[in-house]
Amino acid sequence: MANYLLSLLMILLLMTQCQRDEVLPQEAEPGKAFLLKQGERLQLTGHENTRLGLQVEEVSDSRCPEDVVCVWYGNAVVKLKVYSSSGKSQVLTFCIGDCRPEPTRGKHTVTAEVGGQAYEITLLEVLPYPNATDQQPAKQVKLLVNRAG
Repeated sequence: MANYLLSLLMILLLMTQCQRDEVLPQEAEPGKAFLLKQGERLQLTGHENTRLGLQVEEVSDSRCPEDVVCVWYGNAVVKLKVYSSSGKSQVLTFCIGDCRPEPTRGKHTVTAEVGGQAYEITLLEVLPYPNATDQQPAKQVKLLVNRAG
């Protein structure tokens, strides 16, 4: 009997642990900046019943570390998947820094239409900024989304 209860307790503990590890999409509001890690999802309250979903697909950061003198400034490129509640999606590419042939820029705005609503999505920062002496944690992107028009 004790073994049965112990087994049942272990199963319950494993089930609750699995539920805590599940990554649920976070929510945000248009007009407020937010951070997303690579692979993380976020849903924005959209126009009427539509919801705008965002997921960071890829972050590559070749910017010159802040404690190094470089010949080239470098850039950070972010691929962001944008999808609607109906499941239609597109991948947007953002670049900050030296994004040749474009001029050097500190932020990048792209307009996307999702579910019949246009959105201006701005990459504000890629964090943390590279540093040659410190171990770099996983990259995060700081984004701002506004309804266009």
